[in-house]
Amino acid sequence: MPEMSFDFEGLIQMIANNLYSEKKVFIRELIQNAHDGIRRRARLDGAVGRIDVETRPQDLEITVRDTGIGMNRADLIAYLANIGKSLTKEERKQDDTLIGQFGIGFLSAFVVASTVRVTTRKPGEKTGWLWENAGSKEYHLTECEVASAGTTVTVTLAGSEDRGMIQEAEVRKLIRHYADMLTVPIHLNGSKEPENTMHMPWERVGLTPEELSYDLRYYVERTLNDRVLEVIPVQLRGPVQAEGVLYITRDRFHTVDQPRTIRLFQRRMFLCENQQDILPQWARFINGVINTPDLTPTAARDNFLRDDGWAALRDALGNLVIEHLERLRDTRRERFAGIARYHRMNFAAASYYYDEFFAKFADLLLWRTNRLPDEPDNDTVIDPLDDLGSGVALRTLPEILERLPGTPGHPKTLQCVTGMDAARQYFKIANAAETTVVDASYVFEPELLDAYTKLPGASLRLVHIDREDAPSGDAIFQQATGEDGAAVQKLADRMSAVLRTTHNQSIRTEAREFEPPEIAVVLRTDARTEAQSKAEEVLLDPNAAPGIREMAEAVKRMTHGTGQWLTINARNPLVQRLAAHRDGASNEVQQLMLALYHSAVLANGQLISAQAASAFHDQLQQLMGRSLEALELEAQCKALDDRLRAAQGRNRSGSGTRPDHRTFFMITPFADRYRPLIEACREVVEQRWGYQLVVASDQQEDHRLLDNLQILMHNADGFIAEITDSNPNVMFELGAAFTDRRDRPVVLLRENEPVNGAVLPADLRGLLYISYDLDSASLGEHLRAEMVKSKVIRELLKDGNHAVYISRQRLAKLLDAVNLPPKTLDELAARYPTAQDWLTAEVDEVGRLLGQKLQGLAGFIIEEVRRVVSA
Repeated sequence: MPEMSFDFEGLIQMIANNLYSEKKVFIRELIQNAHDGIRRRARLDGAVGRIDVETRPQDLEITVRDTGIGMNRADLIAYLANIGKSLTKEERKQDDTLIGQFGIGFLSAFVVASTVRVTTRKPGEKTGWLWENAGSKEYHLTECEVASAGTTVTVTLAGSEDRGMIQEAEVRKLIRHYADMLTVPIHLNGSKEPENTMHMPWERVGLTPEELSYDLRYYVERTLNDRVLEVIPVQLRGPVQAEGVLYITRDRFHTVDQPRTIRLFQRRMFLCENQQDILPQWARFINGVINTPDLTPTAARDNFLRDDGWAALRDALGNLVIEHLERLRDTRRERFAGIARYHRMNFAAASYYYDEFFAKFADLLLWRTNRLPDEPDNDTVIDPLDDLGSGVALRTLPEILERLPGTPGHPKTLQCVTGMDAARQYFKIANAAETTVVDASYVFEPELLDAYTKLPGASLRLVHIDREDAPSGDAIFQQATGEDGAAVQKLADRMSAVLRTTHNQSIRTEAREFEPPEIAVVLRTDARTEAQSKAEEVLLDPNAAPGIREMAEAVKRMTHGTGQWLTINARNPLVQRLAAHRDGASNEVQQLMLALYHSAVLANGQLISAQAASAFHDQLQQLMGRSLEALELEAQCKALDDRLRAAQGRNRSGSGTRPDHRTFFMITPFADRYRPLIEACREVVEQRWGYQLVVASDQQEDHRLLDNLQILMHNADGFIAEITDSNPNVMFELGAAFTDRRDRPVVLLRENEPVNGAVLPADLRGLLYISYDLDSASLGEHLRAEMVKSKVIRELLKDGNHAVYISRQRLAKLLDAVNLPPKTLDELAARYPTAQDWLTAEVDEVGRLLGQKLQGLAGFIIEEVRRVVSA
């Protein structure tokens, strides 16, 4: 009968491209064959074997040597040269520790090798054999000397590009990755200690539960480089067999598709990792290391078949997790609560997908709720899923219900919100109303909260305060009353029309009263339709067909925005002002109405349509423009207000420092012909009276002319005005003096024979004035005699409660013998303007003003001035 033939090189190419995902798996296959050979010999004569691996990367060679059963000529022909025939598979019933199965693993060496040499000898036989193959279907088989029983396989790499995989560090890593559990010691390059662990912590006997937990935790953190929250020992001895460790990881991902780290070993040899479905779907927070004989590996030994053995193992591991959590719940409740809090999202997913899980742990699931201001914060926990601030607590439903008021024999009412991201504003509303609200807006939570009400023994009624169908008796939204309430209700009616016209959606607006008043508006919905509920259920199902998911998404889009209620707060100042606006039909007011709606959408965490987003963008731009205009107007008003306040302040008190001595302000034209008059007045006021005569051109208190004039006039104790020519400036200043007179004397001076014959204004014609002759030699004495006739001046002169002014001219006369420089006289007069100042003057300070050359005269000057002013 004809036999089929095959292309050896083509077969090797097919294995490389389609069977084994990595070249380096040939080392795993050679170690696996060596292990099975040792196990067979142990069954034969009880010999304790070992595996030695030698690497010679400089020669492109790696050798795997074992002290196992070895092979003779018949074995080499029957199994090594016969592709697909496995001795291990034939002996599996006698020894279940054997790993090999398909008889093709040896071929993996030819994926990288130019030559494979096998030297081997069976125990009790004297003849050894050398089997050689250079990568073809032809091989050479010859007798040779072999020192001891066992098998040695040497692989010579075909190319230097693969040298890296046989470096010592890389081979050590492969041994620990693939063969760490093998009970046969594996030595690398003559190492004294084996590279593999061999005996796992869950196999140790005599350990207490605490010691076992510590050893398992240490093994996981060292081997998997993962952080452990809780370990679960695995010892399955029922219909399905498995051993190892599962653990609850500290790593958490805030999604229902948290990645998983599961290392699977089949008969102690590594098979694969990260196969999500080896555990139930809900157990996303569980990682582990599992060794089992009950999985059927693929030909490449990098995965397993999804057969009955796989399903049985998955269910058994899921039940094991449930049993462990139940023990924690019953014996270490605080420990369980901490784990449930840490993996709250995963526990919610487990409760949603696994009814038995929910029934057992529903009372221990954690829910976000507002914490009232007077409640202790020792149960407030930072929730990684939320950004709601410190006013949020994570509590179980029994803890929440215990805080709620109720009547015996009647179900308690629990207020909740299920709108995504709506909890922030509802928590504020609940705190203001001093009530409790549960946030059930995350995935799975609405269904779980509803399912809780159906549990045996649960006496609970839900009220969705974010829906318009919440019973009015329980609602925290009260009917708007009074005139303000009626006005806001009219505003609500207008907003309904505006929203219907603008968005073409069924968005109804209502007026209610609720706290706090700073929340202007909230968005609520009707109870979801059956179509919406079904659509969301499909979208939550990861196994839903793509076509069904598309239909569900279409239903969700079509029903978006339907059945919404916009609740505006009649207690909000902005709403009240908008309701009181007379022109409610103006475009600006309608834009504000739309802005209120969009703010509610954003606060509710809803996605807005492209049309609404564009409208909100335009409103925001307009608002920014109006705000800038308001800021600019405010700045202008502030500048005007500052100027007005400054002017008023100067009018009231002046910005200059009021002197301690008396002053007379002289109002006179700026003309040289009046200089003799000014000097005559100065002689009377300063020399005779000890007052200071101030002329606007002599002293500057402010850089602005008018402001300087206001300050000088405000500080004056009296006025002297020359009115002969009816000079406009004089008339202006004189009017100001009369306006703010404050019982201050005003002395009017007029020449006997005016040069230009000017006529006095009517308001001045009836006033007394002093006539004078500008050319008179006794002008000063004449003015003094006439001015003291005024009773007001006489009373002013009698008042001695003021300092005596010493002018520069008087000081110069007093110190005429010293002959001081003009600048020094100016400085002394400015520093010591009164007699009282000279009485307290100090020699050092006067000396500094005199300068180095004249400072020796300081004492003399002080004594001379004091002598004169005292007299």
